[in-house]
Parts: sequence; C-alpha cells; structure tokens
Amino acid sequence: MTGRMIALLKQLAPDRRGNTLMLFAFALFPLMAMVGGAMDVSREYLVKSRLQQACDAAVLAGRRSMTGSDFDKESEAAANRFFIANFNAGRYGSRNSTIQYKVSNDMIVRATANATVPMTVMSAFRQPAVDIQVQCEAQLQLPNSDIMFVLDTTLSMGETNPGDSQPRIKVLRKAVVDFYSTLDKAKMGGVRVRYGFVPYSSTVNVGMLLKRDWMVDSWTYQSREKGEYTETASGAQGARTTTYTGWTKLSGMVETLKSTLPSESCVAPGNTSKTTTENTTPVETTQPNGDLWKTWTQTQTINGSNYSAALSNGVCTLTETRYTNYKQSRVATEKPNPNAGQTGINKNYFWYYKPVAYNVAGLKGSLATGLVSGGSFVAQIGNNHANRTISWPGTTGACIEERQTSSPNDSQPAYDLDVDLVPNPGDPRTQWRPAIPALVYARAVGNYTNPTGWNTATVRTTSNYINLSSYPNDRAACPSPAMKLAELTNYSINAYLNNLNPAGLTYHDVGFLWGLRLMSAQGLFASENATAPNGGSISRHLIFMTDGDTETNISDYDAYGLSALDRRRTSSAALPTSSAQDAIVETRLLQLCKVAKEQKNITVWVIAFGTTLTQMLRDCASPNRAYQANDSVQLSQTFAEIAARISQLRVTH
Repeated sequence: MTGRMIALLKQLAPDRRGNTLMLFAFALFPLMAMVGGAMDVSREYLVKSRLQQACDAAVLAGRRSMTGSDFDKESEAAANRFFIANFNAGRYGSRNSTIQYKVSNDMIVRATANATVPMTVMSAFRQPAVDIQVQCEAQLQLPNSDIMFVLDTTLSMGETNPGDSQPRIKVLRKAVVDFYSTLDKAKMGGVRVRYGFVPYSSTVNVGMLLKRDWMVDSWTYQSREKGEYTETASGAQGARTTTYTGWTKLSGMVETLKSTLPSESCVAPGNTSKTTTENTTPVETTQPNGDLWKTWTQTQTINGSNYSAALSNGVCTLTETRYTNYKQSRVATEKPNPNAGQTGINKNYFWYYKPVAYNVAGLKGSLATGLVSGGSFVAQIGNNHANRTISWPGTTGACIEERQTSSPNDSQPAYDLDVDLVPNPGDPRTQWRPAIPALVYARAVGNYTNPTGWNTATVRTTSNYINLSSYPNDRAACPSPAMKLAELTNYSINAYLNNLNPAGLTYHDVGFLWGLRLMSAQGLFASENATAPNGGSISRHLIFMTDGDTETNISDYDAYGLSALDRRRTSSAALPTSSAQDAIVETRLLQLCKVAKEQKNITVWVIAFGTTLTQMLRDCASPNRAYQANDSVQLSQTFAEIAARISQLRVTH
C-alpha cells in the first residue's frame, strides 16, 4: 500500500488542476478581515462624526437656554433634547451613548460625549467593541457693542409684581447686573463694549452731560413776581376766651389699617367719619380775683373712617383710621380775655402769577471745561416776598426742558424731534433749558392732584399758590442722572443702578429721544460714538423697558413746561387733556422708534415688565425683539435671551 500511495502522489504532484480553489480558500480569511475592517472603521468614523455634531448641538442649546451664569436643570434638559435629537440611542448600531456637562465661572458650556461601537465582521476575529469619545464647548463671543438702556423709573416701579417678593425697581437692578455679567464674560480681547443709561419719567436728567453752548442764557417760566405790600388793622379781640384740655378716651374702638395704592395715583379716598358732639350745662365759678369762669364737658362720638395717603421710596401707603362708637371727652373753660379790645395788624403780600423771564446763564457754571457744571441765583419769590435761592442742579438733579417743539396749531420747526441737531449758541429755539420746579407755580383751584380752572391770564392775589417743588415725587419728578456710553466695571454698574429711584409718571417719548441722542453716531456725541478703537464695526442696541402704559398729567411740570399753562405740544386755545397728551407721546415715540431702526441702524429691544406688551410697544421694537415679562424670573430670562442674541453664540472646540 505504501508503494502504491507513493506512486499516486508522484502522479498528482505535477497536476495543477484545482490549485485556484485551494489558494482562494487560503486567501479568504485575510480578504474578509480587510473588507470587514474597512467597513467597521468606516462605521466608527461615521459614529464619531455624528456624535461630535450631537455634542455641538447640545452645548449650543444648553448655552442659549442659560439664565445668567446658571446652568440649571432646564438648561441641561434643553441640551439633552438636542443631543438625543441628533444622536438617538442605538444610532448606527452604537450603544451606551451618554453626554456629561461641565460649566465653570467663565460660563462656557463644556461637554464630553461617549458611545460604544460593536464590531460586525471583525467580531468573527475576536475584535472587541470600540469606545468613542468626543469633546465640545460653546460660548458667547461679543463684537464691538454700544448698549443703551432706556428705563422706565416711574412711581409704579416701586410696586411689586404678583409672585415676587421685591419691588420692580430692585428686580430690574439684579436683571441688568446679570445681563452685564453675561456679556462681560463673552467679551473677547481687543473688543470694546460700552453701556449707557437713560432713566425717564416726565423728563430726563441730562443737564450735566451737555455743553454750556447747548443751554439757554434766559428762559421764561410759569412763575410769580412780587406785587405791593399793605397792612390793615384786624378786629378787636373779644372779652372772653375759651381753652380746652386734651381729649380723654371713654369707650369704643379706634383702629389703624394700612394698605397700598398704585403709586401713580396716590390719592386717598374721601373721609367717611361722622362726629356728634354733646356739651354739659356750664358750671359757673367765681375766682378769688372776682373773675367769672364757666366750665363744661364736651363729649364726641365718632363712627366711620378717615384716610390719608403718602408716598415713600416709590410706595404709596394708604392709612385708614377706623372709628367704631369711639367716645372721647374734654373739659372747656371760658374766662375773661386779658387782651380784650386789643387789635392786630394783617400784612398783605400781593403776587402777580404769570410767565416770568429769568437770567439762567449763571446756572451753566464755570467756563473752564466748556461743560455745564451748575450754579445758583436769588429770586424774590418766597412767601411774604422773601428771597429764595434757586440752584441747578437742584436736590433732585439736573433735569431739562426740551427745546422748541411744534403743536397742532402752529407750523414752527420741531427741533426737539431732530435727534442729531447740534444747538446753535445764538438760537434759543435749538437749545435746552434747565428744569427748575422751584420757579414754577400753579394757577389753579381745587386739589392739586386733579386741579380745575387753570388760568393762563395774569392773576393778582395774596394767595400762595402751589409751588411745583412741593411735588418732587409726582408732579415735578426728576429721575436719576443719565449716563453716557462708557466701558463699565461690575462695581460701577452696581453703584449706578442702586441710585435708581421711582418717581413721576410715564412719558415714553422723552426717554427714548435721549437714548437715541446719547448713542447716535452722528450729532451731539459723534466724536465719541462714530468709531471703535480697534477700527471694527459697532453693533448698536437700545433696550427700552417699561412697566406701564403712557400716563401723563396736565398738572405735571414735564420736559415741555407746566403743561396746563405752557401748552407747547397741544393747542394753546384750550386747556389740554391728559388723554390728548398721552396720544401725542405715543405718536412721537413711534416716530423715534422708526428713526432708530431705519436711520440709525440700531436694534430696538422692548420689554414690557409687569404689564401688557401692547401693539404700540411691538411696533416700536425691531422684528422679533419684543418681550413681556410678568415677574422677576421672566425678566431675568428675557435679559439672558437678549444677551445671547446680542452676542454671537459659537462652538469653540
């Protein structure tokens, strides 16, 4: 058998038939490894690429949803939604896909995403699954930017929104600081970011930002001049006089109840209390010196309520004193008057209430810097013809009256609506005027919160009519000083915001007007606003925040004088109405919003805080830039979204 087998093999050795099949069998395994490896490597690359895209999408969504520097559960949920949408479980046969986030003080959202890719063909060669890891991060990057805040700081900002624990003004301060912190951390090296502020109510406090040549030397105010002084004898005093002891409670109850009213209508209701008085029969006694005294007891019974309202720090407190069968008594004593028959002198100081021109050049201050610095002069307008020192800036600041405007019954140029017009030193129509409530007097009767009978004619009287400086919180409010655009620190912006105080009613147009003037690349401050130091373009943004509808009052001393008497924006023929003024303010606001968007290339952001986002406010804003925030949380979210949209949100890793 052995020999036969050897012979057979010798015969097969030179025979080449079937070699290809054997060679293919031997080559099949390496070939499978090459093709399978290429397929698995391609799948690894595809999974890694898609995992990177999902990671990038997640951090972008997470960063955009952050409120300030807080990467909270809502932000993480938003990030996870985008991650899952771009890389759902089991994508391309992967498994165990996860993502972990890390956010530090720089507010950059960083993430690490992982997934495992099992082998398909290569698993036959005992090749293990491959773990894939990618990293990503997203941050805000801010270009050269000028950001002007035009802030409603009227009386209602002292009120508290439902669900909040702090007044609106405090909530606003925190939201703006958080906004600043967000953008400050997004600012890149070599980039200039400036912030400006215009708090507004019935006027604006911009006097100390102006050049001397931009202010008038003389201006006419609704004031008073002293008239004649006379003396007349008073009637002789009576033979007897009556004195009373203090009241002593007998019975019943009196309660003091406090509540709040809307700050912009801080007026107490009428008293409802009724008092009945009973007197006992007088008892006569003769004193050792022979004088006859009469003594009796007076008893009062009071029911009902008395009311008073007071403004303090923007909060209107209504105090009700409620009486329930409250009885009190006192002792009255009638006795001879030791000054019987004596006469006195009545002094009569007459006044002429009318428009009065004053030299206000001294209020501009020193010539040294060319800027307004303030000053004072003496005017004989105090009660009893006394002198009064008139200072500007006054105790409430350096507010201004606007330059010439137009009204429905005239055709004169409205210089006030020309944002970029630089005043002509020789033309008072183009210049601004110091607002001085201490010079301004009403000529009306009735409660000054709702006066009637305004008289534009000269009035001669001994009466001391209301001086507008008596109403610094409402009828003659001067908001906090405006701030020109400047690079600020966290400390300086906090210090500025802490000085914002609620006062006055809501005149939207004058605040927006000065926001434009202070940031315009042309006009008054062109040399400061036209270019950035690095030569790059400037992104300009005006953030207009209000907490209420337009609200004016004809008895206000505002940016256009004492409206009931000066009537600069309304018909001079008749007493204007507050509603007519409201309409004028809103019309002018929309005109100015259009100038900002169409002529100045300024993005206008509008926030209605604790109030309805009206169609007027929507029309003022740039497209998709109007927001309604009902409480502190929503206000912070709104400012955070504006910060993100002002910045350029980018994937940086």
